[in-house]
Amino acid sequence: MNQGNTIETAFAPAERASQSAVLDDFNLFSGFEHVSEIINALPYIAAVLNKERQVVFGNRLLLEAMGYEKFEEIIGLRPGELINCIHANKTAGGCGTTEACRHCGAVNAIMNCLHTGNKITSDCRITAIVENKEMSFDFEVTASPFWFQESEFVVLSFKDISDEKRRQVLEKLFFHDILNTAGGLRGYIEFIEETDNPEESKMYLKTVSRLSDILIEEILAHRQLLAAERGILEADFKLVSINEIIAETVNQLRHHDVCQNKNLIIDEAAEQVFIETDPMLLKRVLLNLLKNAAEASLPGQTVLVGCLKKLNSVDIWVKNETVIPRDIQLQIFQRSFSTKGKSRGIGTYSIKLFTEQYLKGRISFVSNEREQTIFTIKLPLKQV
Repeated sequence: MNQGNTIETAFAPAERASQSAVLDDFNLFSGFEHVSEIINALPYIAAVLNKERQVVFGNRLLLEAMGYEKFEEIIGLRPGELINCIHANKTAGGCGTTEACRHCGAVNAIMNCLHTGNKITSDCRITAIVENKEMSFDFEVTASPFWFQESEFVVLSFKDISDEKRRQVLEKLFFHDILNTAGGLRGYIEFIEETDNPEESKMYLKTVSRLSDILIEEILAHRQLLAAERGILEADFKLVSINEIIAETVNQLRHHDVCQNKNLIIDEAAEQVFIETDPMLLKRVLLNLLKNAAEASLPGQTVLVGCLKKLNSVDIWVKNETVIPRDIQLQIFQRSFSTKGKSRGIGTYSIKLFTEQYLKGRISFVSNEREQTIFTIKLPLKQV
């Protein structure tokens, strides 16, 4: 007998097998020694799921990885509930039933496996709560059909490819950014070598100086990101002017390639606000927000930035005129997700990482036809 038939879902079926049915399946697998030996021989985390996507059996690696001692503690849970995915408890239906679950590699692999009877392998990005902090994981998941005692099951295995994915993304992003800037720097040095005009040389030298500063900034930015990912970055809080940080960031970006033919404007109503924060990290976050907004804008469109002081916080916001497609909105802060192709996807993830884990703030956004797209950083006025 199934439970939860009346529970609404935005994607996968919400119904679950009854607890007694789940325990019957667990006892069925536990009673056959060779089944246990086979699944424990697998080199990856593996779980046996019923057709309602609930765990009915698993290997020892599954228990060890999830921090459980007995299988009875996890029987009946779904994969996202095991991992403590941020979406797993947002709806009454649990794992697989939110709108965001439409883009989950694990849920899609399981459902495709059940539907086709074929082995399905997919990449899966999951943001989970670990020790009260959000952490991003990249898995390669494989869902394999399995019939046992005339009942249909799925063997779901997880291979953690987080380090591999992170290395690919960071290396490609680093070399992309550094080579672009270094290429521009080399070009202007060649101009200086070829010109005999002192005024031209002076103009080119200013550009070379600016590109050198950008190159150093990009190297420092990647070093900061690596330190933040490893949890060893130390924020340096001091009293700063938000308005000055906004002005410095906008001036730095005005001549950037992504801002060509775009209007980068500071809102005239921006209030003068002083807060305690890390100015370098905040500037890095704001740079990423503004670059993303400019990249998303069409020639002639405006990117607006401003700040608003509230009772206990300050909101720094960046607005552009385009609207983010809904499927992208659902994945926007996930590491390794990008609209710019494979091995990209660190910009919005780093914004969230720096803002929420190091600047003690929050990042949010709205994107619709009426409001267009607005990203907002909310920072506390005083550190406690």
